[in-house]
Amino acid sequence: MSPASFLSKTKSLRMGFSAACGLGLLMGTSGCGEPPPPTPIPAAEIPKTLESTFSSASPAMKEAMGTATRALEGGDQSVALESLEELSRQPDLTPEQRDAAARAALTVRGSILEAASKGDEAAKAYLEQQRARK
Repeated sequence: MSPASFLSKTKSLRMGFSAACGLGLLMGTSGCGEPPPPTPIPAAEIPKTLESTFSSASPAMKEAMGTATRALEGGDQSVALESLEELSRQPDLTPEQRDAAARAALTVRGSILEAASKGDEAAKAYLEQQRARK
């Protein structure tokens, strides 16, 4: 094999390797087709969103949704979060219902975390209780 032939072959191998690495990096940063994480629902829209999403749900699911909504409207975020998390774990939810419950829970959890970071003792106690359970 001549030196020119050898250099040509190694150059093409290096280019192929570089292209494969670049493609791997691109796929790695794109998430490989995984769905994006859920986005929180604005707090003011949670009751309306849940009511419309669960309008055709079973009476038990509507009651669970109502518990979460009443807790939110009453300012009891820890009860609302517990209700929303329990609701999102129910096996007979539609994908839209599960998504709405999870997105609402994400919003409420964010509110609790924010309150705790601002010194709210009840929020801190709730988060500590949650950590202890896990």
